[in-house]
Amino acid sequence: MSWLYLTEVGAKLGMKEGHYVISRGEENIAEIPAEIVEGITLIDKVQVSSKIIVDCLERNVPVTWLSTEGKFFGRLESTSNRDILQVKAQFEALEDCTFRLELSRMVVFRKIYNQRTILRNYNRRAKSTDVRSIYEKIGILMGKIRSAGSVDEIMGYEGAVSRLYFKALNVFLPREFQFERRTRRPPRDYFNSMLSFGYTLLLYDFYNAIVNSNMNPYIGFLHTLHKGHPALASDLMEPWRAAVVDSFCLAMVTHHEIDDTYFIKNDDNGGVYLNRVGRRIFLKAYERKMRSMNSYFNGKYSWRHTVQMECDSYRQAIHKKDPILLRAMVIR
Repeated sequence: MSWLYLTEVGAKLGMKEGHYVISRGEENIAEIPAEIVEGITLIDKVQVSSKIIVDCLERNVPVTWLSTEGKFFGRLESTSNRDILQVKAQFEALEDCTFRLELSRMVVFRKIYNQRTILRNYNRRAKSTDVRSIYEKIGILMGKIRSAGSVDEIMGYEGAVSRLYFKALNVFLPREFQFERRTRRPPRDYFNSMLSFGYTLLLYDFYNAIVNSNMNPYIGFLHTLHKGHPALASDLMEPWRAAVVDSFCLAMVTHHEIDDTYFIKNDDNGGVYLNRVGRRIFLKAYERKMRSMNSYFNGKYSWRHTVQMECDSYRQAIHKKDPILLRAMVIR
């Protein structure tokens, strides 16, 4: 199976004799058998033929449009997975305050556990006393999450941990990638740019998996519900941020797969973003990560398949009102 990322301005995606054809001008760049395409991400100004659109709708292949800066424009998706009874179950789960609290506690606790694991693993070589101190402080905050009495209190501890975590993460970065703090809209430096783009890609991997599980990605339990934000995708991906995006971004910069020449600055908003070549390198690394195997869920599965397994487990959890059934990611 294959996930297509089209990043070239002026590229066209058409269909001919059962193949997806990528072209630019009169030149055919690649042909891919339609049956192996599982998803498409289009970045910037890429043209898509009506034959592709119909084929994707018929085969339930999601198509996502992003800007060059990682902004989400929209999606093409089939309505075949719409299940109003499943949506009803999601809303009913939100009304159970105890259930919602336990789900939130589990997701945030495991997110922080994974962040600590990243710090511990990288500090084995760095041996930073500052990182060790932060690691211990985070451990204290984790203990407070266990006894938190509200979702707001849990999110307060999560915010405090995140500030400590990113401060420690900075220690492991090459000088040109070091940053003062986590910045999002817009990202203000190279590493924040990579994190933001990676989180966007991961968010819509979760979006796809949630839809495949016949659920609504906008009805979450942890993040505030608001217009245009897929809250459930944000909720379920929290433990994965460090496990997937942070870890492979760290690996890319420490192994010198990407450097400061692969970024551009937007003079209008002061944001820093990957350029065309940088995006291509990043997307290849992200897809390589998502197709690599892990053994966290009692067997060997690709990271993308594990995302689907977690979303399926959330569906089971809300039907049985049992938060333990949610198989939130924990790394070692």
